[in-house]
Amino acid sequence: MKKIILFIVLITATSSNFIKAQTGNVLFGDAIIHEIRFDNVDTSTFFLLANKGIYSMCKITIDGTVIDSVGATTKGNISWNHSNNKRPLKIDMNEFVSGKKYDGIKKFYLHNSYEDPSLMREKLTYDICKQMGLQSLRTAFSKVYINNVYWGVYTLIEAKDELYKRDFNNKNSEVYESLDLGSPCIFSQAPFDWAVANGNPAPTWPRFQMLTNKLATTSVSQYLDTIPEYINIEDFFKYQAVNVYLLNFDSFLAFNGNQLYLFDSIFEDRFQIIPWDFNASFGLWNTSSYNPNTLDIIPTLISSKCPFDKINAIPQLKNTYLDAMCLLKNNYCDTLTFNNKITMFYNQIKTAVYSDWRKEPTNTEFDLGVNYGYQVYLGNNVPGLKTFINERWLKIKTDLENIPYTCSTAGIESYTISNSFLIFPNPATTSLTLNQNLAGNLTYKIVNLTGQEIQSGTINQTEKQISVSTFSDGVYFLQVFEGYKPIGQQKFIKSSQ
Repeated sequence: MKKIILFIVLITATSSNFIKAQTGNVLFGDAIIHEIRFDNVDTSTFFLLANKGIYSMCKITIDGTVIDSVGATTKGNISWNHSNNKRPLKIDMNEFVSGKKYDGIKKFYLHNSYEDPSLMREKLTYDICKQMGLQSLRTAFSKVYINNVYWGVYTLIEAKDELYKRDFNNKNSEVYESLDLGSPCIFSQAPFDWAVANGNPAPTWPRFQMLTNKLATTSVSQYLDTIPEYINIEDFFKYQAVNVYLLNFDSFLAFNGNQLYLFDSIFEDRFQIIPWDFNASFGLWNTSSYNPNTLDIIPTLISSKCPFDKINAIPQLKNTYLDAMCLLKNNYCDTLTFNNKITMFYNQIKTAVYSDWRKEPTNTEFDLGVNYGYQVYLGNNVPGLKTFINERWLKIKTDLENIPYTCSTAGIESYTISNSFLIFPNPATTSLTLNQNLAGNLTYKIVNLTGQEIQSGTINQTEKQISVSTFSDGVYFLQVFEGYKPIGQQKFIKSSQ
């Protein structure tokens, strides 16, 4: 039964990578910084009403497209306290008139990057989660105007139920949110422990109680035969690898009050972790105790927390976690790749950020927050993004060598992306050539640093060459598939010189 379930999940998760991009490509495209305008807004009452969860009706214009009678309200907790009324916003196209959409999307958020001097942490982390194969929300940057007054740069984020509909074909399924626990192994119906963030709790509390009970009581010897039927434990450990690598202390990593979302997937018949809340990643908080050079690859902060406490007792769990660390270090967060990505987004939003007088950081603090060095910002000694990536890469590399651990494919499930082929030349000017170890009916995708698909096709078994002559100079990833199964990924640089 376990193998059948895992096979279905593999096909679903992999095929969704081809299907889910049918809507939202325009709204969450990274080629431009978007422009969203709110008109007919009574600002004297809007924020007062919104703070009480009341939607205001307004007209919005998204990149020149006008949509009337749209609902808008504010959201957030700590981030709601942003100065100069730069509050996070929630948009619901259907709040007042049913059937309204933009690019197939009904709901989205506009986050204000509160406390983040770089204004990029949330966007960058969601992109990494997506690249790691997690069920991640799509994001972009946007300039926001209210009644023709510039309100500043926001991070445009897909609403969670859009993800539920896209990846699980069920936006109404139950989602459980931890409010004060930070652990999926404790069950309680108390209002400050777990809440139902989506769906109807009555019929599914028993399923959720069964999950927490199994996580807390299943023996080590029975763990891998039992737990994957109740929760995607591989994704849970991948998600914690992201939190640890990026020092996201508003998470399972440290604070019990983090928002942990578990989606009850009826099709998979098990729960799925949904990444959320990354404005404090890249070492923004707790800097007096930890920095990119000091937090170990398996931190004592979580080594005794259920279910992470099983990591040293179950080799497959440890392999899954450390392989995720390898993937982050080697593919998505290495210095060359990530510094190029940071620079790309910095150049895209810099002018709009400089003009954003409502933002929390000064222009100098923004520049320092993106680049190299440290700065004292809102009471924390905050690393610049490029400094963080450089120092964290070296720390993870050293820890892997000291364990010692050789990156492998021996994870929980039989499916793991492996680098089973080579490409040359790299950098490439006109074409890539694959080595001769590949056989079968193969397809490929080439994606950019933000995970957007640039090109796809079949691989010619005779020549095994792929043209990249029309690509802009930059860093890309070549992903190769046999049917639905990913069999490898390699990073390459396109250079016209």
